Amino acid sequence: MPESTNQPRVDDAVLGGQTVSPAPVNGAVLGGLEGVRRRLANPVVEQKVAALKEALKYGEAGLNLVIQALEDKLWMVRNAAYLLLASREEPVVKQILEEYTQKSNRYDTFVAMGRTGAASDVDTLMESLENDQNSATFKLVDYTLGLVNTPQGKERIQHYLFNGTQRQRNYAALYFKRLGAKDILASAVKQGCIDRVQAFSK
Repeated sequence: MPESTNQPRVDDAVLGGQTVSPAPVNGAVLGGLEGVRRRLANPVVEQKVAALKEALKYGEAGLNLVIQALEDKLWMVRNAAYLLLASREEPVVKQILEEYTQKSNRYDTFVAMGRTGAASDVDTLMESLENDQNSATFKLVDYTLGLVNTPQGKERIQHYLFNGTQRQRNYAALYFKRLGAKDILASAVKQGCIDRVQAFSK
């Protein structure tokens, strides 16, 4: 049989907690696509990256595993998945990569706006809550608003607490709640902008 990366190696994991000698190729050794899945669940970056390279040998199922790795929490794994997919010609893969690039660029842009903390930056973040209503946007805006630490940025967020849409008031309330700004929150409750639970619940 020609040698391939799908054959068992000395360091392959073996089911059952014990080494089988000789290790059966089709039984205990975690080879094939299932072995790829197991290695992708490994916290070691090098193992995950190696598994991604092997995954493409298993057709559409393996390709889907590489696509899923674009959402991995480790940057090196996401980057490895991107590089592997960049050479693919399938239209659906090209579309996924385009969306991934846009999403990555948006993250960097939003973080930069949060750190700059200008009034116009806060406006852009708050407007995105209304223009792009999905959980990914809500989480990103919540995070990047938390980066705002300038007087003009805080003042602008306070403006939205009292004058924004209900969703914008909610996220502004979260911002001041994290700062422990009880006076501002109490004033917003008094004026009916947010309710007491939003302002003071743990």
